[in-house]
Amino acid sequence: MNKLPKIGNTELYTVRVLNMSVAQYYGVVKEYNQIVVATRELNKKELEKSGDKGELNLYYSVRYNLNKLVLEKLKGVK
Repeated sequence: MNKLPKIGNTELYTVRVLNMSVAQYYGVVKEYNQIVVATRELNKKELEKSGDKGELNLYYSVRYNLNKLVLEKLKGVK
């Protein structure tokens, strides 16, 4: 697994690592990264203003989309 840089907020670090681990396990890393980049672009001003708290909210909101990707992947396998 690629090592993500650990930052001051351990909850943020944990969320990032867990999301990426799930994406890697189910083979949806590329799609997950595209969602993160797109969401980050949409919320650029909010992220600059909120700092770590905004980043944490971003990863929690992206988790919903990650879960949808995993569900689609599982339905496609069956």
